[in-house]
Amino acid sequence: MTDISSDFIYYGALIAAGLTSGFAGGLFGIGGGLLRVPIFLYLFPAFGVDSGMVFHMAAGTSLALAIPTSIASAWRQHRSNNLDLFFLKTWIPALVVGVGLGIAASTVSPTEVLKGLFLGLLVIMAGYVALPARPVLFQQVPSGPVRSFMAIIIGGVSTLLGLSGGVLTTPVLVACGTVIQRAVAISSAGSLAISVVAAAGMIWTGAGLPDRMPFSLGFVDLPAFAIMTPLVMLSAPLGVRVANRISARKLELFFTCLLLALAGDMVWDLWRSH
Repeated sequence: MTDISSDFIYYGALIAAGLTSGFAGGLFGIGGGLLRVPIFLYLFPAFGVDSGMVFHMAAGTSLALAIPTSIASAWRQHRSNNLDLFFLKTWIPALVVGVGLGIAASTVSPTEVLKGLFLGLLVIMAGYVALPARPVLFQQVPSGPVRSFMAIIIGGVSTLLGLSGGVLTTPVLVACGTVIQRAVAISSAGSLAISVVAAAGMIWTGAGLPDRMPFSLGFVDLPAFAIMTPLVMLSAPLGVRVANRISARKLELFFTCLLLALAGDMVWDLWRSH
């Protein structure tokens, strides 16, 4: 295969990944990292990324792609006066601390370990979404050190796994008695903070390392970012339109099936690699 043919295949795969992840993100109300990371785990090794850093490239690129969508989401929430600025003053600093810990942990975590953690998250999320009645941990979000600890964990785990945080923040806040609209608004602002700081950290920690993609900035693949960003923002509203025509419970069951399919595929991949 010539280099030109290889490039066409790669860019075509990025176009398909951008449209797919954007549509699914809008359909299921997620940032898209749960889908982008597995896609990149397949795509990047086929085009030169060393297996030892493939998860780091997938996570860094996914986090960079979350920035424009998080900006758009947070701005919409701000214009609608849905953002609780007082709450965010205590929430976002702790999120950023968690991001720093996640970046530090990623530098010493092998790809296989990160894949295993990502697999565990997929299974937990599938089980949570499948429940007809979600557990309530608190009547309201705890204050003080407990709130900070929750934000630190969300920021750290999200960064480590290449997620912008929405898929963790929203269910955690709802389980703490927060109405869904307020939880989504807080999640949008938190996702922006996580994706900006975490993407910058992944660029810094990956700078100068060998065996990355030819046109990459640290652990962020620039062609993937440039090609997928407009496609994600174009296809996400289409997913939202479809979601509005389907019952909430059917969407939850479809999402559960998707998570289990991704988890099964990762189990197969991990078993085959051993």
